[in-house]
Amino acid sequence: MQIEQEVLERAFEHLRRCGSGQAECVVYLTGPVNRPTLVDDVVHPVHTASIAGYDLDSSAISELWRDLAALQRSIRVQVHTHPRAAYHSSRDDSLALVHTQGFLSLVIPNFALGEIGFDGAFLAELDHHGRWPGVPIDNRLEVTR
Repeated sequence: MQIEQEVLERAFEHLRRCGSGQAECVVYLTGPVNRPTLVDDVVHPVHTASIAGYDLDSSAISELWRDLAALQRSIRVQVHTHPRAAYHSSRDDSLALVHTQGFLSLVIPNFALGEIGFDGAFLAELDHHGRWPGVPIDNRLEVTR
């Protein structure tokens, strides 16, 4: 999956501003339906959050799917923050927005307050058993200029 550097920078801006170093935040990296390996935009959905997690209500989810369909776009990667170390929790497993095999969920540590990039991040990929094992980030995500 190719992620434009500017998109990654905007994702971190949302995560930092929204969480303010005190709450988790979520964004979705998106791309055009006809280019399945390209990430060229970021969506910051309406959600509530605390230090222990975030929640989207059903109307926000419906609106997100309608907007993406109208624009012929799809979610490529779910990205959210954790207060300290990055890992994929059981809550993350069950509340992922997409439950399609191969979907990627990226967790950024320290509320995304570190350098922009994947240092200390954890990438999980939904497998055919419905589990979210960790996978090497550099095997799945490539930042391009």
